[in-house]
Amino acid sequence: MANLESDIVGRVNRLALRPTEKNALLPLMEAVSNSVHSITELYDDKAAAKGQIVVRVHRQGDVLEGRVVGFDIEDNGIGFTDDNFRSFKTPDSRWKEQRGGKGVGRLAWLKVFDRISVDSTYEGKKGWARRAFDFRLADEDQILEKDLPVAEKRHRTVISFRGFKAAYENRCPAKLGVIENRIAAHFVPLFVAGNAPHVTVEDDGDTDIQTLFAESIVDQTTSDIMIGEGEEAFPLTVWSLKCDKRMRFDPPAFNFAFIAGDSRSVIDYAIDEQLGLKALDKEHVYIACASSPYLDQKVNSERTAFTLDPSEVDEIKRGVASAARHYLRPYIQEALARKVEATRELIAENPQFLYLADNVDNFAESLQPNSFGKEEIFLEMSRARYRRQKKFVSIEKAIKTGDLLKGPLVEKVEEYTAYIADEKKGALAEYVTKRKAVLDIFETLLEYTDPEKETYSKEDALHQLFCPMRIDSKGLTIEDHNLWLLDDRLAFFNFFASDQQLNQYTTLESEERPDLAFFYNSCVAWRERENPDTVVLVEFKRPMREDYSKGKDPVQQVLSYVERLQHPEGEVDIRGRAILGIGPNTSFHCYIVADITPQLREKMIGRFVRTPDGKGYFGYSTNPAAFVEVIPFGKVLHDARLRNSIFFQKLGITNTG
Repeated sequence: MANLESDIVGRVNRLALRPTEKNALLPLMEAVSNSVHSITELYDDKAAAKGQIVVRVHRQGDVLEGRVVGFDIEDNGIGFTDDNFRSFKTPDSRWKEQRGGKGVGRLAWLKVFDRISVDSTYEGKKGWARRAFDFRLADEDQILEKDLPVAEKRHRTVISFRGFKAAYENRCPAKLGVIENRIAAHFVPLFVAGNAPHVTVEDDGDTDIQTLFAESIVDQTTSDIMIGEGEEAFPLTVWSLKCDKRMRFDPPAFNFAFIAGDSRSVIDYAIDEQLGLKALDKEHVYIACASSPYLDQKVNSERTAFTLDPSEVDEIKRGVASAARHYLRPYIQEALARKVEATRELIAENPQFLYLADNVDNFAESLQPNSFGKEEIFLEMSRARYRRQKKFVSIEKAIKTGDLLKGPLVEKVEEYTAYIADEKKGALAEYVTKRKAVLDIFETLLEYTDPEKETYSKEDALHQLFCPMRIDSKGLTIEDHNLWLLDDRLAFFNFFASDQQLNQYTTLESEERPDLAFFYNSCVAWRERENPDTVVLVEFKRPMREDYSKGKDPVQQVLSYVERLQHPEGEVDIRGRAILGIGPNTSFHCYIVADITPQLREKMIGRFVRTPDGKGYFGYSTNPAAFVEVIPFGKVLHDARLRNSIFFQKLGITNTG
């Protein structure tokens, strides 16, 4: 029979310890951890009362803040008894598994330091004994025992580290106070558990680590959360601590989280970005400590990581962040207020984002926690606007491809007009670009909705595109419609009504409803002389409509509206106040937006003349007195595109209108 032999030199060389500050201090942390285990083994639940650990920092030439060359760690634990010494000599020993010992911590000693010595006085089966030896990295005789007499009959073990290996010698922090803070932070789980022995660091004076840690805590709480789902779920306890900023673990970060295993920190990471916070009140930092019996079983042999799937670690971090945000809610709300203020300032500076003005709080809350700078917020605003534009494009595409034939087209047009209503707040260049999109949709609405049946969109869909229905000036502003499609001058009205009964805004009893009615006095657009009151009426007809039989004459329809409005009682009423009365000098201008089909063309013969481009008709009616223009949808589209393309040219945009 034969036993496996361990290649210690090979094991140490393969040990995954990058030369970092954390790993340069790992032997110190492992030695302190061994001391904790030794004290707990001897005193059990009285460890906090009786246990003592002293860390002595040795500096080159004893110069303050000089280079650290080694440490002594002394404790009054059970010591290197025969059982403990046997375990020490056995790599990957299972002796301390119940307390989280993995049996390989001493290999890290050999990885980082050249010279290690142990001197332990303990009470054995035959009384007091002393065990001293040097521990070295060699192919054989790694332990060189010394025969020393018992000096004092008391529990005392000193582990000494000297001579950093080259890769680590400049990684150990030299600034006074840093090592104490690192020890305090590393053993946060142990201190929170409340059964830690007293730890003192001697380095230009004595520092009690428990006192340092306890005095730094301003406030604390615990919360229990579940990680995972189903049978694989496990409980996680999160300690939230608000501490003095001297407990800042690893500058330049402020707030840290520690995921613990076996009552020690295994994963530590800055949590500033997840919280969107830096110093709390400029004087404090936040520390989260997460632990679970499940994690105690998942610590790797070097105690530097968990044997978990990366997705599990990410889920734990999300759980920690959730508990932290709950604890730090007042600070996060304050940070949110700063984001809101910065967002409002950016909107004022960049009017293309004005559509966000009424939803700033929700937008700021959607930002990444660490997004505080104006540049970062501007980028997020741009992304949000891009996504919003993509949504509009999807609506436009759905209309063009006919996907909406099975659904409510009018509702989609309303959704689009709502989009345009928001876009009104943008810059002119952006608005003109959107006008092009409106023209594209307008063109689509003029095509077949059902090619097989050769049917077109109803006039209501087109009406909605031009202007919302069943609304008047009390609920509509100059920028809430697309009347520019027909005539840019239509924006300058005194009173306006869309698809409302005449008896709702005049003194007439008529229930007739002109599609669009505009009333002007001191009119800017049509102003030719002082107060030439003007009324503009617009009537839409379904594209390519053929049925213009008796009683459905659109010209007669608009002229009947004119006749009623010219009635002495036909005053326009705005919230109980009559607009300037319609008199002999009132000018009536009527638009009929309809395709010139054969039946409609017959009704134009002898009444109106063709427009110069030959696409529409215009004329003047004397009874009642009104100017009437019949404009086919194609002409409206063509002229609107032409006007819009001029904006692009003036703005230097290469797109077409």
